[in-house]
Amino acid sequence: MNAKDFGAFLARTRKACGLTQADLAAQLHVTDKAVSRWERGVGLPDINTLEPLADALGLTLSDLMHCRDPQETSLPDAEPTLEDFLTMLRRPHHIDWHSIRAALLCLSILLAVWGVCFHPGVLVVHWHGLGNGDFRADGWMQSLLIFPLLLALECFTLNLWRLFEQTGYFRHWGEWDAALTNSLDFLSPGVRLVKFALDYFFFFCCGLTVPFCEVLLIVMN
Repeated sequence: MNAKDFGAFLARTRKACGLTQADLAAQLHVTDKAVSRWERGVGLPDINTLEPLADALGLTLSDLMHCRDPQETSLPDAEPTLEDFLTMLRRPHHIDWHSIRAALLCLSILLAVWGVCFHPGVLVVHWHGLGNGDFRADGWMQSLLIFPLLLALECFTLNLWRLFEQTGYFRHWGEWDAALTNSLDFLSPGVRLVKFALDYFFFFCCGLTVPFCEVLLIVMN
């Protein structure tokens, strides 16, 4: 899929549907800047965004991927491609990362409230290992300080994850990056594998790390 052709088709179809970039972005849980980048051919939507994008524009997934106007009935249907097959395999296993991020944020808030309410005062935040296998506390912090700090860190990391996902884990730093992205078949097995790895990297590192630390503080104190 060529990014320039896709961008022109997306802009044309969006306008035909009477949607602004902001309207479309709101339906997809992305920013209007992300939609603008797609329409300018700077990048392509994330693989998890394709199906919601097709629904928002009133297209089938195949029509969207082939930049095909469904009203052009005189055109013969395109032969199924590897992209169609891979997308079909992906659809039953679609993961709503937007909802998962919301759940992780709620979990972090609940743990922070629990820690402040049920563990007031000074908490041990660091332990020093002794030679006999025991541990000795050598770092302390007020619960009213540590839990809000952890919650703020969770908000920051989840937002960072969201921003990277909106751009398909791609940042436009120059023409070299744009050329590389446009040359990639973003539904190829290799690209999908990288996307899978990055999804779970952000899930564990940006999503679960802070709640894990909050649970550890509550249990150890």
